[in-house]
Amino acid sequence: MIHFLFRNTDPRIAEELHRQRKLIYAGLIFSALAALVAGAVTVSIKFVVDAVGSQDPQKLIWLSFLILGLYVLKYFFVQGQVLKIGEAANRLTASLRKRLFEKLMRLPVSYYHRQRAGALQSILTNDVTIFQSALTAVRDSIDGPIKVTIGLITIFVLQWQLALVSILVLPLIAHLIRRNGQKMRDTQEEAQVDLAEMTAMMQESVQGAKIIQAFGAEQATSHRFEASVERSFGSQMKVTRRVGRLKPLVELVGAFGIAMVVLMCAWLVQRRALTVGDLGAFLFALDGINQGFRNLGSLKQTMGQVEAASKRIYSEILDAPEPLADLADARSLATFAGRVEFRNVGFQYPDGTTAVRGVSFVIEPGQSLALVGPSGAGKSTLADLLLRYYDPTEGQILFDGVDVRELKLDWLRSQISVVPQQTFLFSGSIAENLRMSAPEASDAELLTALDAAHAGFVQNLPQGPLTALGERGVGVSGGEAQRLAIARAILRKPKVLVLDEATSNLDAESEKAVSEALVGIMGQCSTLLIAHRLSTAARADKILMLRGGEILEQGTFAELTANGGAFSQLYDAYRAGLVPEVLQ
Repeated sequence: MIHFLFRNTDPRIAEELHRQRKLIYAGLIFSALAALVAGAVTVSIKFVVDAVGSQDPQKLIWLSFLILGLYVLKYFFVQGQVLKIGEAANRLTASLRKRLFEKLMRLPVSYYHRQRAGALQSILTNDVTIFQSALTAVRDSIDGPIKVTIGLITIFVLQWQLALVSILVLPLIAHLIRRNGQKMRDTQEEAQVDLAEMTAMMQESVQGAKIIQAFGAEQATSHRFEASVERSFGSQMKVTRRVGRLKPLVELVGAFGIAMVVLMCAWLVQRRALTVGDLGAFLFALDGINQGFRNLGSLKQTMGQVEAASKRIYSEILDAPEPLADLADARSLATFAGRVEFRNVGFQYPDGTTAVRGVSFVIEPGQSLALVGPSGAGKSTLADLLLRYYDPTEGQILFDGVDVRELKLDWLRSQISVVPQQTFLFSGSIAENLRMSAPEASDAELLTALDAAHAGFVQNLPQGPLTALGERGVGVSGGEAQRLAIARAILRKPKVLVLDEATSNLDAESEKAVSEALVGIMGQCSTLLIAHRLSTAARADKILMLRGGEILEQGTFAELTANGGAFSQLYDAYRAGLVPEVLQ
């Protein structure tokens, strides 16, 4: 039934509504019953007016109880409709938001390079809320026709001549509603795009308020935001103007029909073919027909909004490709020693940019390998390939001799811990942040990880590990946040560790302590270090010197500093004070 009602719209809308069909059908039954009761009230109006005309008080008493009973029934039916349709709408919204969020969590990191966080937030909030209006459309698609049908039957039974005159305007009203539908959809889509742009800019400006103030750019940023607000206001006003034109126009056409009916009444009264009761009930029935057409007019407006929201929900998120998926026979390794091998690996981004080519190396269990090279050399790309944010376009990455594409993605990433250069902590307690890497970890294991990361400051906080952090880890310093990130990585007990200059934000004393802790952990797993500092590279068992995505040389620190190659020249220049230690 739902697919039939929405056969001329985006089929995905009908599919979403079909998921809530039980609640929707219950709500529609209540809606139909309420409309039938309204029709019965219309008929009772005739009897009331006739009873007044015939001076029949006994009949009026019984009719008063009848009308009261009908409205009591209507109360329960309308309440049932509101509760069921409301529950379906809220469940639809909750379900859709969960699916959208789950999809976002599965999409590759390259997707987020193309999207603005505020625009995605607008879809999850504004567009999904508008999509919820589809339930109103479902109700109106049943309620409106029932009211119109009952009203038409009533007026034909009461006075067929008046009925014929009154329905002359119906084709014109239907034409107005149909013509407005596509225009409303296009206008609403423009309004949603502008709203998303405004939301995205607002979020970015709030997150970057510190930088904006540092550069004295408050006024310029405010002007840009004001322009975005005005664009959104303009597109919203287009929607408002279109709604404002349609509804009064439908009512004006309806008034023309009423005027024709009144003229016809004059003709019938002259011929004594119309009673006061007939006229009262007839006008009441016409009002029901008018309400039905208003519902249908709102239906077109609502569906225009819903289709615009649906287009963004699907095109921006739900239909976004998921390039990385488990093979049908993907597996986990019963035991994993931690041997990592890159075998002639090459990678090219979708736009054709080559990031790495012909890279081969092996990290044996318990060994560490440092990636050294200038910005753009391919260091971060190799780490991303290891985590399967992307798959190599050439060659293989092997875990204990097995191509990572043959392994389950969840299992693969469960073997790896990452400590990024820019620490990201979430709002919530310190314990919740740490347990992101190991949800089942005990309190004792959590304290051990904190101790290993030299994060003893946590014990001095008012609530210890249960201390709440603000957004992005507000509440701890940069160095403290990085030690928490290291503790999070330790808690997982990984077989493979990826360190992106993990001690860069620590003071000298903390760096020495954490470096000692990392040495102990690195001895228990295979470690890939993205080294921005030569002193970091010196601690690794092997060094891989990269430039332009290719290997220039590899070997131990002693071997590379002794052979006079690119790394040796760089290191000698650093020791002579000719270049800084941090590689740009």
